[in-house]
Amino acid sequence: MRPSSFLVLAVFLILGTLAAQAAVIGQGTDKGRVLVKGQDPVRGQDPVKTKDLLKVPVSTKPGSCPNILMRCAMMNPPNRCLRDTECPGAKKCCQGPCGLACLDPQ
Repeated sequence: MRPSSFLVLAVFLILGTLAAQAAVIGQGTDKGRVLVKGQDPVRGQDPVKTKDLLKVPVSTKPGSCPNILMRCAMMNPPNRCLRDTECPGAKKCCQGPCGLACLDPQ
């Protein structure tokens, strides 16, 4: 094998190794980041600003959400509701064991 061929092979091996490491390191950049209500999912800390939107009063049902002692291990559990008005009767949309769910208030 000629020295120039060996040099080209070494460069390709080094670049391949660096690219693989960068891909592995870049996989976990968003883990552990929790968005607060109103935060922009792309920018993170900047709250989303609404312009010229009709503000509808949000009606909440009386009572408070129960304390949930157990949490599921699912990364992004599905929500069964988003607001109290989606729940039947006196139930409230609260944080349940696995995502938001219609629960009886305390």
